[in-house]
Amino acid sequence: MKWSNLLSSLIIGISIVSAAFILKGPITASLNKIKADEEPIIQLHTVPHTELMSIKQLSDYLQISEKSIESIMGQDDFNKSKMSDYDTYQFIPYLILDDQYKFLKSEIDKWLKYKNEMNF
Repeated sequence: MKWSNLLSSLIIGISIVSAAFILKGPITASLNKIKADEEPIIQLHTVPHTELMSIKQLSDYLQISEKSIESIMGQDDFNKSKMSDYDTYQFIPYLILDDQYKFLKSEIDKWLKYKNEMNF
């Protein structure tokens, strides 16, 4: 009985490993095609290669002062505290990591788009 369980486990293990090798080629090819079809990301000289920005980097990216960003954040936090729900990009999106405000460039771009659309 033990030998049959061991043999069954061995056959299942070999089958799983074989399937992984067989499927690796088509999956890798599909992922490479998806990457080739993506538009290149334009990097601005003021934003480092990472998408996570500090207040200083965000001020460079938006071409406004750090004080203006802090003012926007303070006003946003005040307004959020009075609301039960709101549109995601109604307020500037940020994270707090190691007691520092951080901003994801992709989220800031969505926030800018939202703000731009709301002005029309």
